[in-house]
Amino acid sequence: QWYQRRVRAEVVEHVPCPETFVRQCAERVKPGGGLMFTTINRTTRSWLFAILLAEQVAGLVPPGTHEYRKLLPPETLTGIIADCGFEIETLTGMSFNPITWQWSTTSDLSINYAVTAIKSP
Repeated sequence: QWYQRRVRAEVVEHVPCPETFVRQCAERVKPGGGLMFTTINRTTRSWLFAILLAEQVAGLVPPGTHEYRKLLPPETLTGIIADCGFEIETLTGMSFNPITWQWSTTSDLSINYAVTAIKSP
């Protein structure tokens, strides 16, 4: 089955081999179609907020959900996507407000980010 758009939100940081996962997602996108991934960056801030605070302190997700070593810096994920024949369209930070339970976009990529890309025709 071919797709015009594929969205993989908060998944790539949990798979054993991100390169294989992205490639398999990309293979079924039609030329001119798009991919979108959201994930957690591998930074000190992401460890503090996404792992320590969200998992251990606030209990927003179960402890052990994320492994720091599996988190992907944007340059790694965008490189994998580009190697699959896609042009990066946007790279945007994402911020979660635990009081309002709302997500918003930001220029800060240090914790969560989203990347969109278009497959070359």
